[in-house]
Amino acid sequence: MKLRLLFIAVFLEVLSCLNAQQFENRYVSEVFTNISETTNVRFSTNVPAPKPGGGFYETFTGYPINVQEYDSILVNLNMNIFQPTGDTLSIRPVVIICFGGGFVAGSKDHWSIRLLAQSLAKRGFVTAVIDYRLGMNIFNKELSKRAVYRGVQDGRSAVRFFKADAAGANIYKIDSSQIYIGGHSAGAFVATHNAYLDTEAKRPLSTISATQSCGFFCTRTCYNQRCLDCVGDNKSFNGKAKAVFSLAGAIGDTLYMESTSNRVLSMFHSTDDATVPFNKGVPFSSISSLVIGFDLPEVFGSNLMHTRATNLSLVDTFKAYTNRGHDVHEMSATELHNDIVPTIAHWFNQHLLKPPLHTISGKKNICKSALTSTYTTQSNLAALYKWEVTGGAMAMSATPANVINIVWDTTATLHKIKLTPYSKWESAGDSTVLDIQIADQFNNTWTQTSGNWHDQSAWLLNQVPESCHNVVFPDKSIPTNILHSNSLSEIKSLTTGQNTIITLSGGSQIRVKNNGN
Repeated sequence: MKLRLLFIAVFLEVLSCLNAQQFENRYVSEVFTNISETTNVRFSTNVPAPKPGGGFYETFTGYPINVQEYDSILVNLNMNIFQPTGDTLSIRPVVIICFGGGFVAGSKDHWSIRLLAQSLAKRGFVTAVIDYRLGMNIFNKELSKRAVYRGVQDGRSAVRFFKADAAGANIYKIDSSQIYIGGHSAGAFVATHNAYLDTEAKRPLSTISATQSCGFFCTRTCYNQRCLDCVGDNKSFNGKAKAVFSLAGAIGDTLYMESTSNRVLSMFHSTDDATVPFNKGVPFSSISSLVIGFDLPEVFGSNLMHTRATNLSLVDTFKAYTNRGHDVHEMSATELHNDIVPTIAHWFNQHLLKPPLHTISGKKNICKSALTSTYTTQSNLAALYKWEVTGGAMAMSATPANVINIVWDTTATLHKIKLTPYSKWESAGDSTVLDIQIADQFNNTWTQTSGNWHDQSAWLLNQVPESCHNVVFPDKSIPTNILHSNSLSEIKSLTTGQNTIITLSGGSQIRVKNNGN
């Protein structure tokens, strides 16, 4: 009865070390039913946006496709932030999500962008859908690059917002080392360039110095867009995210991708995408012939990005399709394809949040005469540990709980230990199971040539012989020297083959029981 009460008390203590862990599958499945939304949180103030340039095509389409890169107005940018309701975790990863629209249209309120954010939040991420500045000149390939660069700056400003909050009040309980960014179409360009257009040397020249026609015999100098983190708020922080997802995205040049830029990248693209090329080409190629003067640069789509990542051994995953078109994530007008969110969440979890596989150190073969055993695992690779025991009782938990003592029950038919590690983000690692055998005796054979008696790796059972072990030294063709020093060993029986030499030193002893006693 006392042992049972002790087991219950200690089991509760081990569970308390799990920080009231509620969810075994955080990030793997939707473990939260409800989420909260905080709308229009300002993250960037007084940033320059280009003025519309007018003309037939802007008037006809209503989109800012002929903007004045030499003139600007100041605007503010906002985000909507989603959080799991009832989440008690004090340090969480955040995913920033950017809408699509060719840098001339779109909104953070687009239904599929919001649904991506909501679905990821239900898995335990904090998520944010953001504004970024719109407006592009589609009639000059060099000036058009300025639109992408503006979006990249704004995405970095959103990253800096969360880093600044984490360094201060940390209202949103974010781990500043776990900030990810992703998006669709133009929003995916923002994300991929966050990862790989990351130095001044990679900046397109037109973002630094360029001129633009303002009429017959008239040119104007375009303003310098300044460095990647020189526009927006919280400029003392770095705006680079740790990982990226891309839906029908591309990059200006795969040479931006370098081995030193080891970003975790998850991409989705369909071969029948007529807006952003799957391989290499000009965006909007399907309508380019309808617009006089249309001039955009070639970009490199997901397939070539994947090839580059593979060649550089960068961490990426790529899901290619043949029939999803440009809206690769939208199954219908109201639903996402069911593989998108699980793949994104799994990829981030697998490579950034999940603890590594742990080993369990301790005896697998237990003598009935000694039923209390100690088991350990690595102490610095996880934040929390969940131990489960079949056929025994945990008699003690340590702090940290990477060490347990177990009293085995000889009447049980099955004996095993299961360990599940958790990271500080409450991501469950793969479980390790150790099967235990309990018996009156075990045969333990020496497996090496010469060596030390106390080297457990030299024995068949991977254990130094104990009181219920029948110790066997097989015949050898050459002398086998075993050193036994400074200790007392008690074993059940001893069988020595030819050429076995056991040397006792330092007052050590080996006691062999009489068989049957």
